[in-house]
Amino acid sequence: CSKMAAHVNNPSSVASLLSWSLRSLVANFSCHANHVHTLPPNIKDKLVHLMSKRGVIKDDNIGKVVHGKMRELDLSESEVSDVSLEQLAVCRNLRKIDLNAVKGNTTTVTTKGIISLVRSCNLLQVVYLRRCTEVTDDAIVALSENCRQLMCLNIGGCSKITDRSLEALGQNSRMLRSINFGHTRVTDDGVISLATGKCRQCLAEVHMDGCHLLTDDAVEVIMESCPRISILIFHGCPKLTDRSRVALEELSGPNSKMKQVTWTIY
Repeated sequence: CSKMAAHVNNPSSVASLLSWSLRSLVANFSCHANHVHTLPPNIKDKLVHLMSKRGVIKDDNIGKVVHGKMRELDLSESEVSDVSLEQLAVCRNLRKIDLNAVKGNTTTVTTKGIISLVRSCNLLQVVYLRRCTEVTDDAIVALSENCRQLMCLNIGGCSKITDRSLEALGQNSRMLRSINFGHTRVTDDGVISLATGKCRQCLAEVHMDGCHLLTDDAVEVIMESCPRISILIFHGCPKLTDRSRVALEELSGPNSKMKQVTWTIY
């Protein structure tokens, strides 16, 4: 008995037993689905992490594993839709959600789902939506209006995004410090609204590569208006000229905070 007690009290043994149990649960989830909701939040977090890595979170099981204390959720490897996002209404403390499409574009996450999400989870600070091609300006406007603590946003490859999204972010997202809107339909007007908006003092990282409508004005306004800018990515923008390079040299100066710059001059 004493040997057994020593083994049970060994933290590494307990951790190994828990890890094995979680792997077994994931492998046989359908057999235990009706009981998962009784697990404590800290165990659910470990379960969700494992399911996320394996890409097995789906519309029909997500409601059983999420909980009200959850702060982060990675769905980038999983096949989910608006149905899943509507089930996140209980996650009032959610701070980060990753819906990036890692295997090409996704059309199952749409504006409807994002609006439902941000109305329930208004403490979100980090939102990744890369290549969610059915996400439109209405979703980003709702995000900016409901989630006032937003700090990081990736809408790269969301091909329906226009200036309206950047205008809303400039008006509402005071804490925004990192944004990727590469390969969208934004123009100089949208970038101007963002760079001169309420986030201008926080904005440190901007990815706007592959935006075919942008000109040198977009680069210049970011360099002139955003004193904390340290990462600026704007390669693949065919309307840019050598003027952007000159602006970088003139406006960065000897005390520049720039860490990374990529561009293509046509």
